[in-house]
Amino acid sequence: MMLLRAEDAKDWFYKGEGAANIVLGYCGSSLSLVGKVLRIQKVAKGRSRSPNGCFVLSNHERLVWRDIGELLECTSKDAAARAFIQHVMSNLLDSKHVDAGILVHVSKEFLEAVEGNIKSQRPPWRISQISRYDPLDLFSGLKDRIHLAITALFACPQNNFRIFFNGSLIFGGLGGGLDNTVVQSHKAEEAIVDLISPSGLQLASFLELVAEAIFGSGILDKLLETQQLDVLDIEGAIHVYYNIISQPCAICKNLIDAELLHQYSFLHSLSLEESLKIVRGYLIAATAKDCSLMISFSCTEAGHNASDCNSASLKSSNQCYNYKACFIDLDLKTLEKMVHYYKLDQKIVDFYKTSGEIEGNPSILEVEAHLEKKN
Repeated sequence: MMLLRAEDAKDWFYKGEGAANIVLGYCGSSLSLVGKVLRIQKVAKGRSRSPNGCFVLSNHERLVWRDIGELLECTSKDAAARAFIQHVMSNLLDSKHVDAGILVHVSKEFLEAVEGNIKSQRPPWRISQISRYDPLDLFSGLKDRIHLAITALFACPQNNFRIFFNGSLIFGGLGGGLDNTVVQSHKAEEAIVDLISPSGLQLASFLELVAEAIFGSGILDKLLETQQLDVLDIEGAIHVYYNIISQPCAICKNLIDAELLHQYSFLHSLSLEESLKIVRGYLIAATAKDCSLMISFSCTEAGHNASDCNSASLKSSNQCYNYKACFIDLDLKTLEKMVHYYKLDQKIVDFYKTSGEIEGNPSILEVEAHLEKKN
């Protein structure tokens, strides 16, 4: 297995980051690494990684994933993440659209050198505009509405839309925020047009091409199906979480609403098997809701398609493109994270209630009727 040392740090540059990982691009001379990226997982200060040789899943997580033998045997978090992608997400999202990647060892000195190299390149986190992007458009299955969603994402990319040209970021802001180089949309458009115009592709056609690839591939259909494995949302799933860990429900003990307590008592009466199924679906759906979609394009002649690519043609420019679409950031969500998701959900609800956007209590799923329908 490859090992990256301190002297290799100069060959990697900052490409972007999310809440959990920093992504580096390769600028060295090794042919096996050209075009590749390196995802480095963030670890909170004062928090250590699991020691090598120990199983990384907790006893309760081993119950949830007990049907995935390869996952149970993993002794590192990275190996578990890869096994989860290979044996769970690939089956749900279609293996041709999923790449589990390969594990690369890095030395402590490499990480320290990289940190020093990229420190000045990491942008401040900020959102400077309100986006008009509507996920319902993107997942509608209608080409016009998908195009509308892509156009809205381009108008206000935040941390949701980036454009790379030959591996270099040309639009979207490193780390998600709109940095000063692209904060004015007309400057961004000029930069993109300058880069893509040699191929004869105009900006409007480029956005049309992205929409055509998403629509033609049907790739979001599988993603939506996977997201819908969350049948109860966190407000219901948190109760069966307490069934699995065999502890009194921290939510119910603070409730005084008799009707809610009755509804939730049904969830607490579910068998362990039913509880495991609900939580497993919730965690898989959480991964599907938090992943990214990467689409790469190359211009080609009509009828000359690469064997591993799909093709899309644009009537407006009479051009044909090969493209590959792949899901990334398919990280395994930990079981204990469900408590965090519930607290976050309640903060969102409280914000809307106090801001006057909604009145009264948010609606509660009719969980008993819903589960009866599913069975």
